[in-house]
Amino acid sequence: MRIRFSLAWLKPAQAPVKAFKSSAAFSLVREYTERIGHFLPCETGAYPSLSKDGSVRRIVADRTKSCVWVCERGKKSKAVASEDLAKELQKCMNSGVQVLEIVIGGPDGFTDQALDEMKPSFRWSFGPLTLPHELAVVVAAEQLYRALTILHRQPYHSGH
Repeated sequence: MRIRFSLAWLKPAQAPVKAFKSSAAFSLVREYTERIGHFLPCETGAYPSLSKDGSVRRIVADRTKSCVWVCERGKKSKAVASEDLAKELQKCMNSGVQVLEIVIGGPDGFTDQALDEMKPSFRWSFGPLTLPHELAVVVAAEQLYRALTILHRQPYHSGH
């Protein structure tokens, strides 16, 4: 399985570094995707399914090949502990999918229509906090790395 952080505000041909106003935020995303890469192939790019108005242009037809997680605020999203995120990741890995696509919304989030059409298998929230979308990518990448270290019983999570 490979992991793809899909940035909804990034244009399809645009380099991921251009999606960040802060070079420090991009540097952290790159750091965590490199760490994730020790466990699974990982990349960051545009989410090709969203048009500029937030509607979905393409729907992933075969869910046996792709698993979509959406990072968003809202009542339908689930705030989870790191250990529970690791369990969700393990379920995805055990399902045999080829790609885990983690979609991060832009400054305006997602429309209800876009969420309905994406049919995410997991709606992930960082709690009631409002985070800038660039920082949300950093948090998502760090938490995914943490989940992988939990699954591989490495000391990162426990602080040893």
